[in-house]
Amino acid sequence: MNWIAFIAGFVASAAFGFLIYGPVLGLQKRWAEGSNIDPTPPEKMPMGPLVTNWIAIALLAYIVALSETTQNLAVALLAILACAAYVANTGAWINKSRFAITVDVSYVLGSGVLMILAHAIL
Repeated sequence: MNWIAFIAGFVASAAFGFLIYGPVLGLQKRWAEGSNIDPTPPEKMPMGPLVTNWIAIALLAYIVALSETTQNLAVALLAILACAAYVANTGAWINKSRFAITVDVSYVLGSGVLMILAHAIL
């Protein structure tokens, strides 16, 4: 398995998350309001959700790495789409706005693309 590509995919996905959910793109407030949470940025990072997210992207990056090892990109794509579908479903059940669901799904899909690109490049 290409561990460098695995780590690069993980790091790129984590950075993408900070870009999507942070103040840089200006989506943070609208996403928070659409997610029914306080749009005021917290004083410190909420470590529970952050660590859970890191575990999720590490697992997805591992699936992508394994699929690259077996030359079966379809497995990686199905895993990415399954994760995106679960995120969309959960968002709908908890009454997130369409905007917030779109941001969440875009994060999953974008992360998957970054992970695949890491393997294509490295």
